[in-house]
Amino acid sequence: MLKLEKFEQAVPCLSLIKSVEARTLDWNEVSAELGTDLPQDFMELAEWYPAFFLADFLSLHLPDPGAEVAFARAMKESLESLDELHEEGMSEGYAPYPAPGGLLPWGDSAEGDNFYWRTGGDSPDSWTVVVETSNGYWMTYEGTLTAYLTGLVTGTVAPDGLPSSFPGENPTVFI
Repeated sequence: MLKLEKFEQAVPCLSLIKSVEARTLDWNEVSAELGTDLPQDFMELAEWYPAFFLADFLSLHLPDPGAEVAFARAMKESLESLDELHEEGMSEGYAPYPAPGGLLPWGDSAEGDNFYWRTGGDSPDSWTVVVETSNGYWMTYEGTLTAYLTGLVTGTVAPDGLPSSFPGENPTVFI
């Protein structure tokens, strides 16, 4: 929960959309549909928050209770464009999941950027972040999703390839 707390401290307005009590999500259904578990920090985020936009730019894809299978299927469907880029040699060597080390999406932006986990390693908690920007720039972050978001907001992670104004001071959130 520590990683989520740091993100909440960096974005105080998250409290406006936080659930009063943890949302019950069936992670076994998500895992069965995807063929993998997801990182703990992501699951904690989803248990307290609905899908939301950060700074009117980045959309975090989070499941809703009762719609876990649909969420997982949407994740897999969104890999079709990455698969096309990969087949055309335009993905900097990144392949879509379930390829070893393949990418699995967790968000996108209002400008066509895509945010992924690079799967593999000892467990989903060791997955790192890969960003594909709308202008064809690929960037990696060697940390978790919530550490990446916290770093963007606090300024310790550069928004490489993203608009320089993102996320700005005191970014807003909305659902």
